[in-house]
Amino acid sequence: MVGRCVRRGRVSCARGARRIERRGCDEFLRALIRWACGSRFNVGAVLLVHVAMFASQHSIMDSATAQTSAAPAMQRLPPVQETVKTAQLPPSVLTPRQVVPPPQPTAPPPATFRRVQVFPRAEGTGPSVETVTTPTGENVIVINNGVNVVIQGLSVDNLPDTFGPLGDIDIETDRIVIWGIDMSGGLGGTMQASNLPLEIYMEGNIVFRQGDRTVYADRMFYDVRRQIGVIINGEMIAPVPQIGGTPYAGLVRLRASAMRQLDNAHFVAQNGLVTTSRLENPSYAFTADTIQFEDLQQPTIDPITGAPLIDPATGQPVAAVHQRMATSNNNFLYIGDVPVFYWPTLATDLDNPRYYISNFRFRRDSIFGYQAMFDLDAFQLLGMQAPRGVDWDISLDYLSERGFGYGTGAEYARDSFFSFDGPTTGRADAWFISDNGLDNLGRERRSITPEESFRGRAFWNHRQHLIGGPLDDWVVQGEVGWISDRTFLEQYYEHEWDDNKDQLTGVRLKRTYDNQSISVEANGRLNEFFTQTQWLPRLDHNWLGEPLLGDQLTWFEHTSLAYADIGVASVPTNATLASQFERLPWEENGVGSPISGNGERFVTRHEFDYPIDLAPFKVVPFALGELGHWGSDINGDPVDRAFINAGVRASIPFWYVDPTVRDPLFNLNGLAHKVVFDAQLSWAEATRDVNRFPLYDELDDDSIEDFHRRMFFAPFGGVLPGLYYIPGAPSSIDQKFDPRFVAIRSGLQNWVTSPSSEIAEDLAALRMGMHHRLQTKRGAIGEERIIDWITFDANATWFPDPDRDNVGTDIGQLDYDFRWHLGDRFSILSDGYADTFGDGLKTASIGALLNRPARGNVFLGYRMARGLFEADVVSATLNYRMNEKWLASATSSVDFGPTGNIGQGVAFTRIGESLLATVGANVDASKGTVGATFLVEPRFLPKLNTTRKTGVEIPPAGAYNLE
Repeated sequence: MVGRCVRRGRVSCARGARRIERRGCDEFLRALIRWACGSRFNVGAVLLVHVAMFASQHSIMDSATAQTSAAPAMQRLPPVQETVKTAQLPPSVLTPRQVVPPPQPTAPPPATFRRVQVFPRAEGTGPSVETVTTPTGENVIVINNGVNVVIQGLSVDNLPDTFGPLGDIDIETDRIVIWGIDMSGGLGGTMQASNLPLEIYMEGNIVFRQGDRTVYADRMFYDVRRQIGVIINGEMIAPVPQIGGTPYAGLVRLRASAMRQLDNAHFVAQNGLVTTSRLENPSYAFTADTIQFEDLQQPTIDPITGAPLIDPATGQPVAAVHQRMATSNNNFLYIGDVPVFYWPTLATDLDNPRYYISNFRFRRDSIFGYQAMFDLDAFQLLGMQAPRGVDWDISLDYLSERGFGYGTGAEYARDSFFSFDGPTTGRADAWFISDNGLDNLGRERRSITPEESFRGRAFWNHRQHLIGGPLDDWVVQGEVGWISDRTFLEQYYEHEWDDNKDQLTGVRLKRTYDNQSISVEANGRLNEFFTQTQWLPRLDHNWLGEPLLGDQLTWFEHTSLAYADIGVASVPTNATLASQFERLPWEENGVGSPISGNGERFVTRHEFDYPIDLAPFKVVPFALGELGHWGSDINGDPVDRAFINAGVRASIPFWYVDPTVRDPLFNLNGLAHKVVFDAQLSWAEATRDVNRFPLYDELDDDSIEDFHRRMFFAPFGGVLPGLYYIPGAPSSIDQKFDPRFVAIRSGLQNWVTSPSSEIAEDLAALRMGMHHRLQTKRGAIGEERIIDWITFDANATWFPDPDRDNVGTDIGQLDYDFRWHLGDRFSILSDGYADTFGDGLKTASIGALLNRPARGNVFLGYRMARGLFEADVVSATLNYRMNEKWLASATSSVDFGPTGNIGQGVAFTRIGESLLATVGANVDASKGTVGATFLVEPRFLPKLNTTRKTGVEIPPAGAYNLE
C-alpha cells in the first residue's frame, strides 16, 4: 500500500517490554508504558512512552479497602492540613465499580525477611513518635515532624534465590502511620518475616524512592505484605525498563490524581498526564481521564503435545503467556497548551499497542502531489480482538496528482494456521487506485500514460513448517503476486521492484532430512507483461555431501522432473514503452516470433569428489556429469543433452604472527597475517549449444530483464544497439554482453545445485584467487579483541581457449576487494572488476568512511566505470551535529561523465527538549523532480527515524536531565 511504499519509512512508537519479571504495581507500571507508547503518529508527536508507579512491590488497592484498614489510626492523627485536604478525591471518582471488576484476594508472598529502619528526615528536632495498640492487639506507630523510613529485603543463607533479595524502599514524609511493627527497641530498626502484616500511611511532602524511581505525592497508602495501595496527587520520574527488547536511556514523568491496584490483574489510574519533558509546563503530554489495565495469564502450551511447555535447559515450565489489555477514556494529546489530537476511547493489546490510526504521513512531490496516507488498525475498527501474532491494517490514501487509494495489509507469526499446527509466518498486501496521472520512471520515461487506469497489486507470501499429520516435518510455501500493469510496481513500490524477488503465484512443499531435500511445486502466471515460467508441476531432489567407499569419495546429486510452460512478456500497449521494448534472444524462435516454450524437462546432475591430503595443500579432483531432456527448445523441438565438467580444486593456507609489532599511529597491538591461495582448473563440454534452450530457470529478476530490454533501445543503450545487439529474426547479442555467457564464464555451470539447468557450455578455465587478512588486537587491557585491520581479496581467470571462451583475451574476470580499518571509526574502502576484452566492463572505486556516532559521520567516494557506459561518479554524504540543538545532513552524487548531475539532498534538524523537527529538500535529476519534506518526531522513541537516516545518536528526552 502507498502507506508502506511511496514513503521510505515509518515512525513507529516503541513497544513496551514483552516480559514482566515482577508483579504488583510494577506490572501496572510496565502496562502503562505499553499503553502510553502505543500509537504511531508522525506529525505533531506520538503518544508518550511511560507511566510509572512507586515500586516493584508497591501496588495500589481499592480506596474502600484503604479506608477500612486505615480508619483506627487516622482517628489518632492531628488535624489534617488544608493543603493536604485538597488532595482527597471523592470515593465515587476513585471507585468506578461499573467498569472495573471487584478486587480479588491476593496470596501473600513466600516467607522471607525484611528490615524496617526509621530516621529523622533532617538534622535538628527529631521526630515525634507515638505508639498505639489497637483493641485487636495490633501495634500502630504514629510519627510526626518529618521522618525517613527505609525498608530492606535481606537475602538469607540456605534459602533459594527466588526468596530474595526483595529490594530497598526509601520513604521521606512529614507524618507517617505504620501498622504491624514493634519499635520498642528504638528507631534503629527491627526485623520481621515478610508474611507478617506491614501497612504504611503517609501524608505531607512525600518522597518515595526505589532504585531509579522517585515518587512525589500528597498522600499515599501502602500494604507491604499484600502489595496493594493508593497514591493521591502523585508525580513520578522513572526510567523505562525496556521497550520491545531495546534498552531505553530516557526518563518519563507521570502525574495522576489517583493510582490504584484492584487485584493482581486489574489496575486503574485517573486524571493522568504522561510526558518525557522535564519542564514544569511540558512541551508535549498525553492525558486521559481513566486508564484501566487487565492482565490475563495463560500457560504456554506445546503446540505438538498440547501439554504445558517445558524449558529443556531448566526443566521448569516456560513462563505464562500474558494477554495485557489497556483501555483509556477521554484522551488528549497536547503540544504545549494546545490539544492536537482527541479520541474518546482507546483500547489495545499492550504487547502490540495500536490505537485505530497505526500510521500517518503527509508529504508532497511532483509525481504524486500532496499525499495524506493513513494506516488504520482493522481489528479495532471492526471491534474484534486481534489474534496473537497478527497485525492487520486498512489503508486509506489520498494523492492529489493520482487519485484516492485504498487497500489492506496483514502480517502474522503464529504457532498454527487455521487447524494446521506448526510455526507459521506470512505477509499479505493489497492496494488499488483509480489512477488519473502519469508515471515518471526516470530517463526517457518521464511522462508515461499507464496501460491501465484501475491499478494495484495483490500479494501474499506464506510459509509454514507443518507438525503432525501425513505431511509432518514438511514445509509449505505459498505465494500470490498479481500486478495490474508492467510499470505499477516500479512507480508505487520502487524499493520492492529494485531489491525484492519476483512476485510469483504458486505453492511448494519441501522436506529436508539429514543431507537430503525433496520438493514439489506448481506455479501459475498471472502477469503476462513479464517473462515467467509455469511449473505444472516440478519435482526436485538434492543429496549433498554423501560419503562413499569409506569416506574416500563424496557424492553430490540434484535431479529435477518437471513440465514447464514459459510465457514471454507481451509487447507494451503504451507507444513510448513499445518503442523501447525488445525481446531477449532466448525469447524468440528462428523466425523472430515468441517461443512456445512448453513441454517436459528431465535433468539429473551428479558430482564425485576425491579429496587428497597433500599437506600443506588440500587437493580435490572432481568430476561432474549431467543428462537432460527438454520437450521443447526455442523452436519447439525436443532436445537431449549430455554435459561433463571435470577438474581439480586446490588451496594452501599460510600464516605469520608477530606479537612485538606496536604502533600507536595505526593502533597496532601485535600483527597476524593470514592468507589462503586457491585455484580451480576445470574443463567442460556439452553436446548441445546453449543458444537452443529457453531459460526456463530465469537468470535475472523482472526488473533486471526490463533494464536489459531498454539497453537495446538506441537512445538509451548507446553503442550497444546495432553494434553488439542485432535485431531480426531472431535477434542476437554479442557474447560479451549476453547474460547467458557471462554466467558461463563466471562458472555457474560448475555447481551441482546451479540455479539454472539450461546454462551449460564448452569451457576451459583456470580460476585463481588469494584472500589476505591482517589482524591485530584492540581494546582495554585484559579485554582485547581480534579485529581485521586490512582485508584484501583478489581473483582472476585464465582461459586456455580465449577465442572460444573469453572473446579473444587470455585473462579475464579480474576483481578485488580492499578494506583498511585504520581505527574503530575510520575505514578506507576500495573494490574493482575488469573484463579485458574491448568495451568490457571495467570499474573501480575508492572511498573513506569516518563515523563518530555522537557527533556525526562523513563518506566521500569515487567510482569509475568504462565500457558501454562511461561514468566518473563522486558521492558524498555528511551528517554533522553542529551543536546541542542542530543537526545538518547533506548528500550529493555527481557524474563528471556524460550523465552529469545525479541528485542532491539537504536537511536540518532542530533538536528540541522533547521533539525533533526536520525540514529538507531533494533533487532527483534522473526523474527531473524536486521535493520537500517536513517531519516532526518525538524524542522518546528508542529507535529514532532521524538516527536511522543519519547515523547520529540522539539520546531520548530526559536521558541527561534538562538540556
